[in-house]
Amino acid sequence: MKKVKWTMRQAILGLVIGCTLFAIIAQTVAFELTSRNQIRRESLLNNDETLQRIETELNSYIHSLTVKMQTIYSESEMLYDMRYSHAKRRRLLNYYWKAWHLSEGRFEVSDQLLAMYIYDNDDNLVSSWRKQPYNYPRDLYNTDQYVNVSHLKSYINSDNYVLMLSGYYNEEADKDVLRFCLKLHTYDDDRSQLGYLVCDFNTQNLSDIMSKYISSRDVYVWLQPNGDTPIAKVGNTTKEESRIFSELTKNIATDSQIGAELDDEYGDFYLNNRPSEKYNMCIYMLTPQSLMLQTQSALARMLLVIAIIILLVTLFLGTLISSFIYRPVAKLNRTIIRIKDGDTELRAKTDGWSEELKVMGEEFNEMLDRIQTMVQEEYEAKVLMERTQYKVLQAQINPHFLYNTLDTMSGIAASQDCTLVSGLCQSLSAIFRYSLDISDTQSTLQQEMAHVRNYLYVMDVRTGNSIKYTYKIESDTLRDSIPRITLQPIVENAIQHGLRKSRRKDKELIISAKHKDGKLVITINDNGAGMDAEAMNEELSKADIGRIEMGRSIGIMNVNARVKSVYGSEYGIHYESVAEDGTKAVIVLPIAKEEEEIGEEIQGIVS
Repeated sequence: MKKVKWTMRQAILGLVIGCTLFAIIAQTVAFELTSRNQIRRESLLNNDETLQRIETELNSYIHSLTVKMQTIYSESEMLYDMRYSHAKRRRLLNYYWKAWHLSEGRFEVSDQLLAMYIYDNDDNLVSSWRKQPYNYPRDLYNTDQYVNVSHLKSYINSDNYVLMLSGYYNEEADKDVLRFCLKLHTYDDDRSQLGYLVCDFNTQNLSDIMSKYISSRDVYVWLQPNGDTPIAKVGNTTKEESRIFSELTKNIATDSQIGAELDDEYGDFYLNNRPSEKYNMCIYMLTPQSLMLQTQSALARMLLVIAIIILLVTLFLGTLISSFIYRPVAKLNRTIIRIKDGDTELRAKTDGWSEELKVMGEEFNEMLDRIQTMVQEEYEAKVLMERTQYKVLQAQINPHFLYNTLDTMSGIAASQDCTLVSGLCQSLSAIFRYSLDISDTQSTLQQEMAHVRNYLYVMDVRTGNSIKYTYKIESDTLRDSIPRITLQPIVENAIQHGLRKSRRKDKELIISAKHKDGKLVITINDNGAGMDAEAMNEELSKADIGRIEMGRSIGIMNVNARVKSVYGSEYGIHYESVAEDGTKAVIVLPIAKEEEEIGEEIQGIVS
């Protein structure tokens, strides 16, 4: 797959267009999220305001009918007889036509009064009037029709004297009926109940009032008394809306406090409700979300058109701006290509609108000048290196001459039966070969021990065999890899500063090696004069690698610093010492096996 390469101009255009697209997409997403919630809040608020206006007009309408019903108090003689109906039952028969007179004299045709009933305290019918006698019962308590008597009885038996609103569907007349019930009582301190007046009205007037405030027939509004069935409905319903309406009205009819527990959303519809402050009813409005989101869709389409215009304008301006920005960059690029093709005397121009490009050109020209200088210096250094390599080859003759001389001396001493001199020469030759071989920084414990034994043999020849050497090297440690010349400086320190300063006769040096806790642990014990182990350990903890880099020392500090540098701070040398009782040096290294032989085995006299 071929890798796509972008020019600076394309990158600028891509960046501008990408940022614009990102901003448009982000704005669109943010608009969808925020506008939906905002439109929802505002729509619900508008619906609440609509319901408030409907409630205000409904209250005015209900109040006007209530006032007309209260004119029954002018019939004082009838009310008096109703109060003592158990004693004056016969006199109540005189008021048989009273409901007819009240309906004709107090109510207008526009009120759409359907029936009127006057009852005494014992629920006995005093008088009744029906606009259509064959559709409405003469007595609400003595009929086979469903006229919602249970809700009426519940109100009559309560202590509530506020006008009651109820309703039912009259199957004979095929109409929704709005029922008013007014308790008749005295206005003295006893507030004695005289009876009650029931008026049934057509709900058409309620529907007309609600329809005035509904902007779409898709919005469904109904009026429902608390704990009762709906009494007026306006609007068209879909199948889903009918299902939601059925569930809600059922819940409201069975729970008088349900209005406070309703949610704002039901499926794809919003629900608003407003309880009446004066009467036992609540107005409900079910609005499809699609109506509320029509405004959002229109705004989204407008936003899309604006986004396309912005994108085209951005593309045009981006092309112009990128061309202006890229012109000096293209010139610098052509200059660099010509210099790469061999025109090394050419230099970049440092003029242009951009201060950054000007500085870049000056720095580029300065870099070319320095490269030419460095090329010349590199040529001179190459000549000098060739001369130095020649001298190094000459200098390598000296160590080999020393090795060969010691080997010759060892052979002569052996031929003359001088075993001591022969062994000394052989050990010295092995020590020099091992110490001066820098081809590999790593060795094995077996080779290190051979080197130490050669060193100890030479020291015994020099000072006399006054020290006992003990080796406790476990066989599985011999192939472990350790840094070259790790043990000899520590052994030398033990002899020079420990055993030499001790006057005891039983001087002993013990070297041991074993595996412990997944690590190689080497200990060098002496029973010499001892030392300040705390001060030594403090110096060792510093692990000054500068001693290695500068080549100043191959002593204990150097060995410790090399070990920590190669393996980490958890490895290195640690001392333990007791004055006049000896010193123990502990070397902790990781276990690393050598896969191949490192050099040849060290030759020499080991004991």
